[in-house]
Amino acid sequence: MARVEQNYKERAMAIDSDGECTGLEVPYIVFDAESEEEALAEVHDTAPSERNSVPLESIEIESREGLTTFKVNAIYKRKAASTSTASDDDEGDATVSFDCGGGARHLTHSLSQKVVFGSKTAGGAIGWNGKSGSEMEISGVDIPTAQLRETYTKVMRLSKITTTFKRTVAGLVGKVNAGAFKGWNAGEVMFLGMSYSSPARKSTKVTVTFNFAVQLNESDARVCGKSISKKGFEYAWALSKTSAEDGVPKAEVESIYVDQVCEYASFNVLGL
Repeated sequence: MARVEQNYKERAMAIDSDGECTGLEVPYIVFDAESEEEALAEVHDTAPSERNSVPLESIEIESREGLTTFKVNAIYKRKAASTSTASDDDEGDATVSFDCGGGARHLTHSLSQKVVFGSKTAGGAIGWNGKSGSEMEISGVDIPTAQLRETYTKVMRLSKITTTFKRTVAGLVGKVNAGAFKGWNAGEVMFLGMSYSSPARKSTKVTVTFNFAVQLNESDARVCGKSISKKGFEYAWALSKTSAEDGVPKAEVESIYVDQVCEYASFNVLGL
């Protein structure tokens, strides 16, 4: 079975005017290889795909030192400059875009309610079927609401977008800011995700996009005539019960709840 060892002699290496590595060669010695193809394959399996943030370009045989011994070089080379038109700084400042469009939300209980005909009282329940007990149903209604969205873009070095960084970012998706973030109060911003596109081995910098949804905190939200306080991505709902008054059934609010349905986290790791 072939054996690979790194050859610790001098190695070719180059940097640019900014001190960034643009290319290098790493020499290896392969023992007990039956052919050139096997020697190349063994170094291919051994050499890392990237060194000094420079991708592996090719693997070449330098010489054959014996019947089964080969000198092989792994060549790392930066093929192209950044695809970004940003400055040569490590990372530029983030830019932001904001959009406020229309959406919808589902309500089962009204802000306030009045009976304009008949004697049944729905107690703020929207779309109550008029039945009591286990047969009681409240269908609710979809109403227009504002949907706020912010997008930040930032030029980042591709070498910093490691698998570990991607895992960390993925873990933040769907979570809400635990503290103030970009002028928004805690509880108002949800991270929706990160994206970028670039040739895997031809760029050193990429433009990365970070998307957020915004939902404002409410200090005087109204549910069935009651004032409540809730954070942006908390969910407020009411529990209704039915009773009868002079033989006429009516629905009334028994309790109002505010639930935390999203986890909170710090977005500092995003570097925005």
